[in-house]
Amino acid sequence: MNLPAFAVLNRFTVCCFSAALVAFSVRSVEGSGNGVADREDRKTVYLDRGDGRAIQGAIAALPEGGGVVVLGPTLFPVSEAIVIDRDGVELRGMGRETILRLTDGANSSVIVIGSTATPVARIVRNIAVGHLVIDGNRGAQQFKCSGGPCDSGGLSFIRNNGVTVRGAEEVVLTNLSTHNCRSGGVVLEKVCRRIHVVDLESYNNEFDGLACYETEDSVFDQLQLHHNRSAGLSIDWKFNRNLVLDSTFTRNGSQGIFMRDSNANTFRNLYLRDNGEQGLFVAETREIPGSACRENRFERMTITGNQTQGIRVNDASCTGNVIVDSRIAGNAAENVSLAEPGLLIGAETVRQD
Repeated sequence: MNLPAFAVLNRFTVCCFSAALVAFSVRSVEGSGNGVADREDRKTVYLDRGDGRAIQGAIAALPEGGGVVVLGPTLFPVSEAIVIDRDGVELRGMGRETILRLTDGANSSVIVIGSTATPVARIVRNIAVGHLVIDGNRGAQQFKCSGGPCDSGGLSFIRNNGVTVRGAEEVVLTNLSTHNCRSGGVVLEKVCRRIHVVDLESYNNEFDGLACYETEDSVFDQLQLHHNRSAGLSIDWKFNRNLVLDSTFTRNGSQGIFMRDSNANTFRNLYLRDNGEQGLFVAETREIPGSACRENRFERMTITGNQTQGIRVNDASCTGNVIVDSRIAGNAAENVSLAEPGLLIGAETVRQD
C-alpha cells in the first residue's frame, strides 16, 4: 500500500523533532553538575530534604537564565502546586526514591509547568522534569480542581493532576511515575508544542493516565498507562501531528485510547489490552463542527481482550485513517466496528486470530 503524503511528512517531521528533543535533553544533563563539561554554565541547587515550598524557593533562586534543581531520594510533602513558569528550568529527582506527595486537603496539582493564569500569560520554554514519583493522594482531596469547584475563577481552572503543562514548548518529561491523582496523571493543555514524554507510568488516577488538549508536533514514547478509572490516553481536542509509540494501555476503566479532534498523528507499536470498554475509540465531538479524527496512521497495533470493541470508529466524519501490520483479536463484542464500511483503510488486512 502506498503511504498518503501526510503520513510521509508526519513521520519525517516527527523524527527530526525527536532528535532535536534528545539534543535538548542531553544539553540539560551536561549542565547539571554531574561531572560532564558544563557548556551552558547552569547553576545547580541540591535539596536533600524539604517540602514543596522549599522546592519552589529553589526554583525561584535560580538565575535569570534558569538552572537545575536536584531532589534527594526522600519524601517531599507538597501542600500547593510547584509552579515552573520561567524558561530553562530542570527539576530532577533520584528515581523511584524521590517522591512528591500531595498533603491531605491540598486540592491542587503537584506540578504546574507554565502560567497558572487563564488564559495563560505567556509561553514557557525549555523545561525538563523527571526521575521522580508523584503521589496525588486522591483519597484525601475533596475537589478535582484547585481550591474548590471547577472553573469558578482563579486557580480553579486548573485540574488537580500530577503534572499539568499549560502553554509550553520544548518540554521534556522523562522517567516519571504519577499515580493516585484526584484528576489526571499528566495533562497537557492551552497549546503545547514540541513536548517529549518518555518513560511515563501513570496509574490509579481518578480520570485519565495522560490527557492532551491543543497539543502539536510532540512525541510520546514508552508510556505505561494502566488501571486508571477513565482512559489510559485521552486526546480530545486539537491533537495534531504527534507521534505515540512503543507503549502499553492496559486495564483502564474505559478506553485504552480515547480520541476526538485528532489529525495527522502516527501511532506505532502499541499494546491495548483488557480495558473496560474499547481498546481504541475514534470519534468526533458532535456538538463541535470540524472535530472529527482524520488522516491518522496506526502501525503494529495489538488490541486484545477489551470488554466491548477492539477498535470503534464511531462517526462517518472520521475519514482517511489507516491501519497496517496489526492484530486485533479476542475482544468481547467485536474486533473492528465501523460506523460505515470503509472508514478504516486497511481494516481488511488486520489479523483477527
